[in-house]
Amino acid sequence: MKASLSSLLFVAPLLLLAGCASTQHAAYGDSPRHTEDNIVQDGQYVALVEHIAKQRGVRVVWVNPPRKRVQAVADVR
Repeated sequence: MKASLSSLLFVAPLLLLAGCASTQHAAYGDSPRHTEDNIVQDGQYVALVEHIAKQRGVRVVWVNPPRKRVQAVADVR
């Protein structure tokens, strides 16, 4: 029992250090590309859910309304 406890106290920190050492390359990855997207409320989905809820006699309260990503229109001058 005493031998297994002492080996556990020796092996656990080594495993933790090995896990931290394996994440070094994550910091050097590609940075996310900036896109010209806008995030807007998904009105079509909201209307669909509210229509179905109204048919069933249920009231919907949106705490976090659904959103979708749309590409921004380029301003050409």
